[in-house]
Amino acid sequence: MANDSGAKKRLIISKAMTLGDVALQLGVPAGDVILYLLRRGEVFNKNKVLPENTIKELARHYGFDFEIKVDVRAAESTVTAEHADDHVKRAPVVVVIGHVDHGKTSLLDYIRKTRVAQRERGGITQHLGAYKVATAHGNLVFLDTPGHEAFLFMRARGVKIADIAVLVVAADDGIMPQTVEAIRHAREAKVPLVVVINKIDKVEKKRIDEVKAQLSRYDVTVEDWGGDVICLPVSAKTGEGVDTLIETLPVYAELLDLKARVSGPGVGYILEAKMEKGRGVVAAVILQHGVLNVGDYVATGSTVGRINAMVSSMGKQLNVVGPTEPVSLAGFDDLPRAGEVIRVITADEYKTARATGRVRVSEVGAGESRENAINIILRVDTDSSKEALVLAIEKVAKQQKSDINITQAGVGAITESDIEFAASTGSAIYGFCVKPGSQVLLLAKKLHVPVQTFYVIYHLLDDLSARIEKTRKPEVVEKKIGEAIVRKVFNIKGQVIAGCYVKSGRIVRGCKATIWRDGQKIGEGILQTLQREKRVVKEVAAGFECGFVIDGFNNFNEEDRVECTIESVS
Repeated sequence: MANDSGAKKRLIISKAMTLGDVALQLGVPAGDVILYLLRRGEVFNKNKVLPENTIKELARHYGFDFEIKVDVRAAESTVTAEHADDHVKRAPVVVVIGHVDHGKTSLLDYIRKTRVAQRERGGITQHLGAYKVATAHGNLVFLDTPGHEAFLFMRARGVKIADIAVLVVAADDGIMPQTVEAIRHAREAKVPLVVVINKIDKVEKKRIDEVKAQLSRYDVTVEDWGGDVICLPVSAKTGEGVDTLIETLPVYAELLDLKARVSGPGVGYILEAKMEKGRGVVAAVILQHGVLNVGDYVATGSTVGRINAMVSSMGKQLNVVGPTEPVSLAGFDDLPRAGEVIRVITADEYKTARATGRVRVSEVGAGESRENAINIILRVDTDSSKEALVLAIEKVAKQQKSDINITQAGVGAITESDIEFAASTGSAIYGFCVKPGSQVLLLAKKLHVPVQTFYVIYHLLDDLSARIEKTRKPEVVEKKIGEAIVRKVFNIKGQVIAGCYVKSGRIVRGCKATIWRDGQKIGEGILQTLQREKRVVKEVAAGFECGFVIDGFNNFNEEDRVECTIESVS
């Protein structure tokens, strides 16, 4: 807020300044400036050039005098022209993840119910595995089912269906095993997290800080603890904080700078598919780039089709649809799989696929979802070269005992559409006797798509073999090193401690602990603290007593059996 230390500081504008530049001069976090402007109804990300009036308002708000030495409006126009992009802003796709019973479904249900009144204005769409919510700062697309099947395929396929993952943690439970798993899945899919601490109506305020402390143990450090993860307390039961979440997400999406190509062939994702009486195979789809028209030929990793009907989630018949609009499509030859990429193909490609019974989108290991598969796109000079390369790559895959998916193979130059498709499918692009243009290479760099070109076939195959070697991971196995029996349970200032007798082997701090009761596994977590005779120790051997705390589990009973395991590389 305002500076009360006496003489005001001076904010000097000598160039076109982004929000980040202004925040630096003001000496406040960029996130604080973003949120302040959001409350005023203005949406800017860190890299957006601010208008003169906005800079003046920020100077006044933070207690600075204002001095301008450049025409900010002219400078802003220059910057905008320099960064012109033929892609346009698109709505973010949000998936809600977390432990069972932590309120994921309740949160989505509350959002649905409170936004139903906005349907007539396009505020919410439903029943397609996704629905759209309108906010004052742009639309949001939520994946309809927490832990959506399509999201589970992200890591295996390299497909980025969601742009943001909302991690729901119940304030009364804290971090649980599925919470940890959800964090890992989001990281492996490279999806940024926003944390929601739910059920705040059931706990005291200090419990929220305890949950934040637990999150930090898994390298999820929230903003008010010095990190960069947005954390919002909410109650899906009372609605407290839910509006803040809905208004914050599109602002966060601004920082991600999400854009989509709004012309040309469509590329998107299958959310779910089913058989409907009278319509045949029907799939819920979200496009990421381009457009899809009724009558277009399409292909996924496992099937092809020609779209004969397209329906919005409001039940409206559509002839054309663009990015991030959930729609229901009919016209597939067979059921596509959740998480598969769908793209528009030519009539000739469609005829070839139907005649050969083979979908060319995934020529090797078609339609399968294997975690260590390598996805590549081939662009070659002639059809005979394409045929030879596909056969040679199949041979390399067999020799190396590796999964290689040729997600697309075509004749001709590498195009920007190839780059976008590669980014959607997690593919590397291999060109043979073709050369990409400078604009294509710039887009590839922006979307982090590897592009390599070769003129000798065995050089391409050698590079592919090297890529396979880089992806090989050592096999990690779990080894049991000890077992303890719970003799007594202590609750000291809210922390549950298991007093145990080490029955065999050794119990080690930091090991993975699995808890068994009456022959049934009831929980697991990391053995966080270990004490013997009131001393903190690293391990306790068989025959001795000890006390320990397991992060992620506190429901101990006497006579529970605790197994201690460690991971080793074989």
